[in-house]
Amino acid sequence: MMGKEKFPMTIKEDEREELNLKALNAIQLCLTDEVLREVVEEEFAAGLWFKLESMYMMKSLMNRLYLKQQLYTLRMREGMSVKAHLDEFNKIIMNFKNIDIKIDDEDQAIIVLYCLSVSYEHFVTTLLYEKDTISIEDVKASLHYRN
Repeated sequence: MMGKEKFPMTIKEDEREELNLKALNAIQLCLTDEVLREVVEEEFAAGLWFKLESMYMMKSLMNRLYLKQQLYTLRMREGMSVKAHLDEFNKIIMNFKNIDIKIDDEDQAIIVLYCLSVSYEHFVTTLLYEKDTISIEDVKASLHYRN
């Protein structure tokens, strides 16, 4: 059967070390410099993964409060691109998903609209005029179309 090779039940020590090194390097390549400096001493992929989980995926009260603070104080700065602003917003929403907290689609849409810079005031009013519902996808599409 092509493509269905079985993984050997036993792996030699040198192969295990090579796989660990490849996995460790792959994870490290995905990290920002700031995060990498926090975990650089980890020698094993499993240890690195565990440390990253404990740093960024904790469901603690402090982590939830921090994420909520980020979400509710998010503001688009004058001169900031819509793409950069939506990227910031998406990053926060993904962090919520990582700790199993769901933000309602309509709430996401409202948050994005009301954290836009003052220059978008007319856009927000026009977008919400005579609508019964709104979704985050509607908002994102409208923002991309506008720019």
